[in-house]
Amino acid sequence: MTVESELDLLLGRAIDSLVKLELLLHFHEGSGLLQTPADISARLRRPLREVVSALEELAQVDLVARFALGSGKHVIYGSSEDPHVQALLDALQERYQGDAASRAKIIADTLRSDGDADPGSSAPS
Repeated sequence: MTVESELDLLLGRAIDSLVKLELLLHFHEGSGLLQTPADISARLRRPLREVVSALEELAQVDLVARFALGSGKHVIYGSSEDPHVQALLDALQERYQGDAASRAKIIADTLRSDGDADPGSSAPS
């Protein structure tokens, strides 16, 4: 299976909301950066509850890294260190930034699979 076909599968299954798309693009942009859910929520201008839920789902499928500190009291997130995941996110970033038509298709596909999408939500820039 090629990276492009895996990316299509990823977009059809794991990236099922705009907030997940925004999170993956955010972590790709700041590779190596570790942040709290509150910091990420403020940066993306998304409700904390929505960000935490999306982060947990992405961490469960190893698309982002989750670290528990202080006996689990504090949780921070960062980009996955898995080279295969990094290659998929490179392809996502390239496709997303490549041209307006590709970006529009990614957003439309994400909205189509997002049953709770807020029509007023802004797409990632």
